[in-house]
Amino acid sequence: MAEKAGIRRVAVTGASGFIGRALVAALAAEGVAVTALSRGPMPRGTGTNLRLIAGDLRDADSVARLLEGADTLYNLAYDVRASGADNLTAFDTLLAGARAAGTRRIVHLSSVVVYDAWPDADCVETGAMTPRAPGSYRDTKIAMEGRLAASGLSAAILQPTIVYGPGSRLWTDRLADALMMGEMVLPAPEGLCNGVHVDDLVQACRLAAPPAAPDGRFIVSGPAPFAWSDLLRGYAAILGKGTVRHVPVADLLARLGPAPEAPPPAAPSLPARLSAAARSRLGHDRVDALSRWLKARLRKGGTFWPDRHLIEEFSGTGTCHIDHARTALGYAPRHDLQSGLAATADYLKTLRP
Repeated sequence: MAEKAGIRRVAVTGASGFIGRALVAALAAEGVAVTALSRGPMPRGTGTNLRLIAGDLRDADSVARLLEGADTLYNLAYDVRASGADNLTAFDTLLAGARAAGTRRIVHLSSVVVYDAWPDADCVETGAMTPRAPGSYRDTKIAMEGRLAASGLSAAILQPTIVYGPGSRLWTDRLADALMMGEMVLPAPEGLCNGVHVDDLVQACRLAAPPAAPDGRFIVSGPAPFAWSDLLRGYAAILGKGTVRHVPVADLLARLGPAPEAPPPAAPSLPARLSAAARSRLGHDRVDALSRWLKARLRKGGTFWPDRHLIEEFSGTGTCHIDHARTALGYAPRHDLQSGLAATADYLKTLRP
């Protein structure tokens, strides 16, 4: 990758997460020196060329130590167990630290959910992003993008779609668990999955890092959308378990009853706080292994019914266009669905009871 030339050290936030692990491993494999900030132990397999700093993004001293000597900052951190306000406080502290440290380049991970069009219509970087629910994940991501764009710092904002692959709790582990229960229900008509394998997202992160790379927003997805049922049946074939059934959208919504009024954003729940504390003390790997063991003990067969959020995701028919990332960054996703499944197969087999 072009990024390696002239880079003495890079800093990574969110290094212990799904995408962070993959990025740190790729950087370390090429001999790039990585400094990571983490509140808990790093997972195994992240390489030896890693300097770990224990700390918190809201602490200016921790951020200063993270950024010392770093040419490039990869900001992958977002604490879903914290409030939007807390995440913005951490982000502001990080930006102030980057200015003070003279960081040459920031690669910030946002999300395609910021667009008003998602997931029902096509998404491009010029699309509208209208805040809807203060404190929500989506609105907080919009606010972060705005603050970074106004900061005057050299930055690329990456907006990934559905990121799947080894270690994806949302789009690999959770779906595999549902299939191993027995059956997963999808809405009819079924929508499109704008999936991107984690290795392709790592490629985009690397391409966006050189100081000469263009600033701006870049949607990052796979070569082409595919049917959700194709992804799920691919998982089921590897797992040797699970079936997919379609149910009309109207029937799924009727089963859920009237939509609740959206409550104001609340503090993280007790289970979320306990999960965060466990991950901080034990590390992601041990907590995930314990979670899988408990699920295997409790799994007795059954049907996984999507909630309102998943119904919306599974029904969306929009395409997320990656022309800008291809042209401006040289992004060339290597994983269509078949090769993405092949690259995830060994990991999926470890999830079987």
